[in-house]
Amino acid sequence: MSQANNNRGQRCRPVALFAAAVLLTASGLTAQNDPIERTFTDPRAEVEKAVTAAKVSSSGKLPALEGFVGQTQHPVERYERAYYQCLFQIMPALTGETSVRVTVKITAWYADPDKQKSGYEILPSNGRLENDALDRVEEILGGPAASSAKAEPQTATKYNLSIGPAIPRGSVIGKAPGGATAAESRPPAGATSSTPTTEAEIQDLRTKRVATEKRVQQLNNALQNLQELYDSQSKPNDLVAVKKTGTPVSPRPEEGGKPLFAATAKDQFEMIELRGDWVHVQISGESRGWIRKEHLEFPEDFPSPSSIPAIAEAKSPDLFRVIREENGPYPGNWEPLRGKSVKIYTVQPAQSPTLETTPREKRALVKELFLRAWKAHSPADAASAGVVVVFDSADGGLAAATLSSLRQWQEGEISETAFWQSCSLDPPETFSATGKKE
Repeated sequence: MSQANNNRGQRCRPVALFAAAVLLTASGLTAQNDPIERTFTDPRAEVEKAVTAAKVSSSGKLPALEGFVGQTQHPVERYERAYYQCLFQIMPALTGETSVRVTVKITAWYADPDKQKSGYEILPSNGRLENDALDRVEEILGGPAASSAKAEPQTATKYNLSIGPAIPRGSVIGKAPGGATAAESRPPAGATSSTPTTEAEIQDLRTKRVATEKRVQQLNNALQNLQELYDSQSKPNDLVAVKKTGTPVSPRPEEGGKPLFAATAKDQFEMIELRGDWVHVQISGESRGWIRKEHLEFPEDFPSPSSIPAIAEAKSPDLFRVIREENGPYPGNWEPLRGKSVKIYTVQPAQSPTLETTPREKRALVKELFLRAWKAHSPADAASAGVVVVFDSADGGLAAATLSSLRQWQEGEISETAFWQSCSLDPPETFSATGKKE
């Protein structure tokens, strides 16, 4: 009987170990996709500013995937053009403090030996990028210095500024070494007593306090003079100032979205462009935002607000740039173009590869390139079966159309809505605000 139980245990042990390994792997993947959160004691406004500053260096191209991603479906060396983006969420904590939650989105192009299986994939993060982003927020807030100060507090000298005597009359005082009372003993020369014991010491402290207050008043007067001098100087004509505290700075020139942060009155930003009722401003580094023009004060020599829309049309730059144009096999498994030769446009945001653009902006560019390819297509050119637009950016995306459907649309056989329904938009939410194929 004992031998049979041992045999049964040996047969079951590999199964149990395999099941445990599967559970550990599954739990690890789940943990890697969860956001990482850290709580700060600083005021919410300071935390928001620190997060805004940290965002500048919290997205971009990854030099390698090793050390940043968790378990992937395919070998890591088959992924190309890896981008990451840290998404920050600021929320109040139950203790009255401010919590910052970071989620990282990593996207990369999977290059399969079979071109039809290639495409963009979202990869799991192992938590390193999230913690690095939170460390940057903490450094901006001065977290490490503050933590060090709390861990090793400096012993400050405290003074008793009461007018009465420090030692009550008639109290019993212990004997100091040598027979003298503690009141009669004196500290060595150069030593500092934490509590004044004589009227002379108290008067000395009062004199020092008056001198300090006088010095503070002098510094305040100097600061006021410098402010008046700064206000009187001429300033660049491309700076705009916020009128009211709490003005939202939005990521895009549209209402209804979550703002990047709330600006404070008199905050100044460099103006990049004007677009309708919105002003594109530079926050810091590559960080950008949009503010409605009625919330801003413009330089004195700036044109009146009524002329801003006309200027906006003249100054508005292109949102995208084509970095590569080529003919090649279709890089996906969409049936109408599977294995066929196509025209491929690879594009990036004009300002920065890490800049996110709206589905409407992407779709407008795709339409423009589709029409460009159709006009350049020759009836004698039968080698190309369609057009593909690849977005080499942090949010990615791929749009494809057959030349047959383009011809039907341009010759009026089908409507534009029917044309878009015949296209491949991957993923759909990248090109449609509703997240559905139209």
